[in-house]
Amino acid sequence: MNSSFKLFHHDQPVEVYDSNNDKISFSFANYLVANCPSLSTPYSPTPYLFNGHLQTAYSSYYNKQSPHVNFERELLTMTDGGQVSIDWTVGEKHPGDDTQTPVLIILHGLTGGSHESYIHGVLEKILQSPHHYRGVVLHGRGCGHTEITTPQTINGANTDDLRETLVHIQNKLAPGTPLVALGFSLGSNTLVKYLGEEKEKTPLQAAISVGNPYDVLACVNYLDATLFRRTIYSGTMANSLKRVFTRHMDMMKKHPHVDPDQVMSALTVRSYDYACTRKVLGYSTVNNYYRDCSSNRYIEHVRIPLVCINALDDPVACADGIPWDEIKVNPYVLLATTTHGGHLAWFESLVAPSRWIDQRLAEIAFALFKIKPMSKDLKQIHLPVD
Repeated sequence: MNSSFKLFHHDQPVEVYDSNNDKISFSFANYLVANCPSLSTPYSPTPYLFNGHLQTAYSSYYNKQSPHVNFERELLTMTDGGQVSIDWTVGEKHPGDDTQTPVLIILHGLTGGSHESYIHGVLEKILQSPHHYRGVVLHGRGCGHTEITTPQTINGANTDDLRETLVHIQNKLAPGTPLVALGFSLGSNTLVKYLGEEKEKTPLQAAISVGNPYDVLACVNYLDATLFRRTIYSGTMANSLKRVFTRHMDMMKKHPHVDPDQVMSALTVRSYDYACTRKVLGYSTVNNYYRDCSSNRYIEHVRIPLVCINALDDPVACADGIPWDEIKVNPYVLLATTTHGGHLAWFESLVAPSRWIDQRLAEIAFALFKIKPMSKDLKQIHLPVD
């Protein structure tokens, strides 16, 4: 049951330059394949984790953390008075005063944080020899045991926190320090939405999206369609959201339109977002919130190299949500899919399974750091006509 990456992209991917040799340009797709040898290695799922449900279930219990990944926290106050935290990696090779080493900026999934095993897995590889890059994890509001200072917790529509945090990170570093972002699940949706909004104005030189739901309304409808998915997936995610809400109950009670009893009685993601998220953000319906936060509406406007990775058997970010047409018309985007892998899982090996995806993500990040930043002048950006 081997499953290699299948690549999907524009007929004429954007031309990129290797920063070590800016005399020769490469098709983005060809450049990535040439610089990421493990992309061609077949993925063979753990035999007893033979479908997306089992892979995803194992992922929820897999909590391996790397002893090589350590953090130092910084609290940031946003323009609206809200608070987020960012966790910087620290170590002998990249102390807190390091301002020139390339930085991988990571956005976690729903209610996650820098403790997640899928974050440790990729950070462990980029922090060590021979690269010794740095990482920084941005926590959504209320996540990562960060106190909120306004009655608002994590949601999929807010890209302003990422926008402001990137400015802060850029100001802390030496001019020209390479910045690449990596988003997982809801974090990848936020990242891609932000990239589509910013277009060429982002300080990022490239980005990676993993397990992106893209069309949040389609994915929530998919979860609602059967009792199993509604209970196992939507119910579990609702409980995670309610735990965040409970942790910040005193502040959330201050919102005039939020009824804590209604929030705590929610049994699905939709009912939680109906009771809480749409009211906090001022949406008339929960479907309008889902439509507005979906990155599928923005991905065709991305103007930096973007690698998207999805497993087609993902039971949370369902394949029906993948915006194939919008990816096809954008030469900056490359989609890599596997037949198997579940949601943020991709476990292999019979004994002590580990994530096959970790090495691939590290290689992709290394390759993207080497790309010469694109010109910010729209007239100089090569955009092939479909």
